[in-house]
Amino acid sequence: MKIVFQQVPQWQDMPHAEAELSRRMMHAAQTLGFNALESCDLDEIDRFHPDIIFPLHFFVPKLFDVFTVGCMWNPTYAIERNKAWDNVKSYDGYGVASVIQEQLVRAFKFKSPVPYLIAPLYPSTNTTVFSPPKQFASPVYIGSNWSKDRHKDFFLEAKDIHIHGPKKSWQYLEEVGGKYQGEIPFDGKSALMTYHQAGIGLALHHESHNREGIPSMRPFEIAASGAVMIADQNDFVQRVFGDNALYLDTELESVELAEQLEEHIRWIKSHQDQAREMASACHEIFCQQYSLEVLLEGLVNDVIRFKQERKSNLASTEDLPSVELIVRSDGKEKKRLVRALHSIQRQTYPCVKAHVLFRGKADDMSELEEAVKQELPALNVCYTHAVGEADRGTQFYSGLRSTTAAFVGFLDHDDVVFHDHVAVMMEILLCDQDAALVYGGSVKVWEDGDPPEGELRRKLAYFHDMEGFLEKAFITSNAYLVRRTKIPWQIMNLPIPSMACREDRLFLQLLYRDKAKFIFSEKVTSAFLCNVSKKGHSNENDEMLEQGKVGSDLILRPATSPWRHAENVPPVREVLMLKLMRRILAAIKNDFQQISLHLKNFFK
Repeated sequence: MKIVFQQVPQWQDMPHAEAELSRRMMHAAQTLGFNALESCDLDEIDRFHPDIIFPLHFFVPKLFDVFTVGCMWNPTYAIERNKAWDNVKSYDGYGVASVIQEQLVRAFKFKSPVPYLIAPLYPSTNTTVFSPPKQFASPVYIGSNWSKDRHKDFFLEAKDIHIHGPKKSWQYLEEVGGKYQGEIPFDGKSALMTYHQAGIGLALHHESHNREGIPSMRPFEIAASGAVMIADQNDFVQRVFGDNALYLDTELESVELAEQLEEHIRWIKSHQDQAREMASACHEIFCQQYSLEVLLEGLVNDVIRFKQERKSNLASTEDLPSVELIVRSDGKEKKRLVRALHSIQRQTYPCVKAHVLFRGKADDMSELEEAVKQELPALNVCYTHAVGEADRGTQFYSGLRSTTAAFVGFLDHDDVVFHDHVAVMMEILLCDQDAALVYGGSVKVWEDGDPPEGELRRKLAYFHDMEGFLEKAFITSNAYLVRRTKIPWQIMNLPIPSMACREDRLFLQLLYRDKAKFIFSEKVTSAFLCNVSKKGHSNENDEMLEQGKVGSDLILRPATSPWRHAENVPPVREVLMLKLMRRILAAIKNDFQQISLHLKNFFK
């Protein structure tokens, strides 16, 4: 079992809690015998070929063809404030840190057409051997103080307290002698040693954490260290550790709160044996139920069971219909084509055929067939030679018409589908017989060089409900399957118009106009690969894009469009003439040689 704990790339050089958690989770995974990696490097993660990925923060969506479990230990307002719901919805499973977080997941996944995993996971620490505190000194509070004013008056008022964290976050305490004790290394151990040496640890939470009953790392660290815990009214802490911890009423005014802390310290020092018994009880609860080793082992087992159940459900379905994935290729980039075909061979759905639509020479197609046979001997594949079909529109619709399967999809030769793509789409199509098309989310990947400035190597680029179909970026051509019987007659029978591009977008728009039922799987099941040297996904240039847009607009133009009857409105021919003249004038500014080319095209 290979596991990745994925950090936020933008935080690589910044101290943050997830960095500490990552190290602890690595240690837990290795203790359990797993091969583990902690990284924010997307290329390194890709080369590692993990079985499970844990994004440690909601800033990171699902980005790989790997079962992805999101760590739900941040309050809801933070997800809302950062508009990160798409990231969170993209996960295959959820490790939740509170009852309210579990209800949150149930709510936003309630309309999802496919199952998901949900299991407990807390921002905890590693199993330790109990060692009772040797002394009870000033209580220790450790925090990054990202909410600068949180408990500020209390910390200023408290007389007997030691605080650790980033210096710039605690500047207001530097003038108060002795309270601020400096930073602690993010090494997975130093925090526990600091608590243990003091004998008393403070676990104070942000109000948003308390509102949703989410514990921070602090209660687990204090329990693991063997120190006595003094906590606020966090529901998780009170429910789990009960009378084995002492509590502060943070609703009190800062002066009263500081007095309450002093009372607890006096009680601990005057009842040291009882205090050590309380610390021991907290430690036992932690080790038996909440250490990262216990949590991680349980969650990994849950993932294994979940995947096995999904596989068994698919295998138990009788008479599965066939699926064809059309792959358009000119044979020039064989390595990319083989990669695309390999992603088809890896499908967990058993009845999938690759249909290569080849637009090169006949001899080259024979060579290609032999190369594919050697590379992918187990692949179910057929070939169609598209003689003289040069434009993308003809290739697309000819390929669609040449299929025989009940369900059809597309895959460009330089893209890939994830291993469960067909299985996810087909599960929905088989459950809903009215559905014409099911699509998933797609990851945009830059390859063959460094990505453009400001871009990450991978990002969740296309992930939206049908409500956003007309406004948001299009559904990528490799992200969907369509039911053959729901394709309108004219698409499969009328003469095909020439289109340099936008042919796949047009297909979706024609289905949408025909009131076909689209369903969003809410799963990421494909990757849309962009070549850095081409600055995009294909060889499309501005002229091709303009031609494709004009052609698409003509095809989709309503038969009773009001402008046809308006006064002083030029007909289509004149509109096209005006567009052509604009292009000629633009060419004059850039390259005189293009003028003759445009004129020749016009007079043809």
